[in-house]
Amino acid sequence: MADISSIGHGTVGPVSRAALNGTSIANGAIADRTDVSESRRDRVELSDHARFMERLRESPGVRTDLVQKIRAAIADGSYETDEKIQAAAARLMQDLF
Repeated sequence: MADISSIGHGTVGPVSRAALNGTSIANGAIADRTDVSESRRDRVELSDHARFMERLRESPGVRTDLVQKIRAAIADGSYETDEKIQAAAARLMQDLF
């Protein structure tokens, strides 16, 4: 049997075979640890923020050519039309309700 002489503030006696084999001794009885470990399972919970970030990672990249075209149209005053404003408002209402 292995003997551990001193750890921390006190002494520790010999290591038993039961402890080495994945079992524990409680109140003189030997209990197998496999029952306890099978009842505990790891699990993962994703937050809404994490789900949103995953959707962002999966989305296609920014179309810089289209962004530049729209910026130019906004700058020269030809982008905002009544039709576009109505369409944007309708889509916003759909998203809200």
